[in-house]
Amino acid sequence: MTGRADLHVHTTYSDGVSSVPEVLEAAVDAGLDAIAITDHDTIEGALEATVLGSAYRIETIVGAEITTREGHLLGLFLKRLVPAGLTLAESIAAVHEQGGVAVAAHPYDPICFGVLNPWRHILTEEQVLELPYDAMEVFNACLPVSLPNRQAVRLAARAGTGRVAGSDAHSADTVGLGVTEFPGTTAEELRAALHSRQTAPSGKYWTTRQYLSLFRQRELRTVGVAAGYAAGLAGAVVGVAAMAVRSGVGRFV
Repeated sequence: MTGRADLHVHTTYSDGVSSVPEVLEAAVDAGLDAIAITDHDTIEGALEATVLGSAYRIETIVGAEITTREGHLLGLFLKRLVPAGLTLAESIAAVHEQGGVAVAAHPYDPICFGVLNPWRHILTEEQVLELPYDAMEVFNACLPVSLPNRQAVRLAARAGTGRVAGSDAHSADTVGLGVTEFPGTTAEELRAALHSRQTAPSGKYWTTRQYLSLFRQRELRTVGVAAGYAAGLAGAVVGVAAMAVRSGVGRFV
C-alpha cells in the first residue's frame, strides 16, 4: 500500500491563515494519510495537531521550518524545538540528536531563505552537499516558477538523499498540493521510508487564485487594506505579488 503525506504546512501559529483544525480537515479531504505541521520556529501548532489528529483519522508529524543562519531547514519528527539562529550544521545536528529527520526546504528558492538562494550566495553547492541532510524538498508547490524545483532534483541526485514534496501551504485550500508518496500509511512507516530513501515526490503548483486568496486573507487578518492592494493588482504585477505573498512580510530577511 502506498501512503500520501504533505510534509510542509503552515498554520496560524506562524504565518498561515488557517487554524490547525482547518488544516487537518483539508488534509483528510485531500486524501492524505499523514501531514507534517512545519510552522516557522515553533512546534506549538504541530503539538496541537497531534492531540487532534486521531479525531480526524490522520497521522500527524511534529515539525518546524527552522530559520538557520544559512537558510531554512525542515525538521520532522521533533520532540522539542530547535532554536532559530544556529548554523545550518548545528541545526541539522540538533534535529538528529532527537531522532528527527532533516530536510532541505526549497533549497533554490529565490524569494525566501533557501540555502542556495541565488541572490544570497551564502553557501556553495559543494558546501551543501557536505551536510548530512536526510532528504531534500525537490517539489515545493508554492514556488512561482519550476526552475528551483528542477535544480533541487539535480542536487538531491548528486547528494544521494531522499526526495520529498510539500505544499508549503499557508492556507487550507493549498494543503495536499505537494505530496510525498511512501510504502505504508503511518507516520512511522513514512519515517522508515525517509531513512531508506523510498519516498517519491509529486504534486501541482498553487494557482494565481490561491495566491490572491491568501493575500486577501492576510490583509484582512492584519490592517484590513485588501481592497487598496487589490485595486493595484494587474497584468505583470500578479507574478511579483504572488512571490511576495508566498514569503509573507514576516519572512523577508
